[in-house]
Amino acid sequence: EIQSLSRKYMIDPILILAEKQVDPSKLKQVYYSVDRNMKLSLLVHLLKKENPGLVMVFCNTRRNVDLLAKNLKRYEIDALAIHGGLAQNKRSNIMKDFHSNKVQVLICTDVAARGLDIKNVSHVYNYDIPNSPKEYIHRIGRTARAGKEGTAISLVSQNDYDNFRNVCEEHSLKVSFETLPELEPLQVSFQSHQRPRRDWKGGGRFNTSRDRFRSGQRSTRGRNFQRNNSSNRQRGSSFRGSSRRRRF
Repeated sequence: EIQSLSRKYMIDPILILAEKQVDPSKLKQVYYSVDRNMKLSLLVHLLKKENPGLVMVFCNTRRNVDLLAKNLKRYEIDALAIHGGLAQNKRSNIMKDFHSNKVQVLICTDVAARGLDIKNVSHVYNYDIPNSPKEYIHRIGRTARAGKEGTAISLVSQNDYDNFRNVCEEHSLKVSFETLPELEPLQVSFQSHQRPRRDWKGGGRFNTSRDRFRSGQRSTRGRNFQRNNSSNRQRGSSFRGSSRRRRF
């Protein structure tokens, strides 16, 4: 379709095709097999040990991006979070700070995997493994650009096995195994806006006004249901009584 448009509106167009490939001589690809509850500990360890330049850490969901950025700041790693849920002006300001080296760690979704020209990215971390080799190649393509060397590190836990198996089916990718260092588990701080649990103590009351509303809504529906049933029974009894009195 694009070629037909070019032939129609352009003069002597030239078609250039480029294959998607990773230069193994410039890009080092490794992975760690780690328990899910130790991912944060390993990432903090690697970020402090490697002393890299600009770093991009990829997650699969917006929630994981926000959560990871929040937890890295707890352990004195200044990180910015960017994903499609942010306003355009905020995303532009975040990228401006990242380009100017004000913050060296960018936590992102695949929204930053393509279409952005970010220079001097030395390390790419896959905190969550993408579900296809194509997305993996887009991610690791943020480093080892313009003849420079780079490192792509994947943190693989039990819930990443299926996705990582799909990535490894791409034979052009040479991902080597790295031995897991000795780590101490770090405490993870969850987001404060998670839905609270119901508290059944104290006469069966709920914690939130929403639950109280839903409880009152259910009781109202129950009363309406009983009222409708009683009225239906009354109508049925009167109808049966009238049918006994009338003969056809």
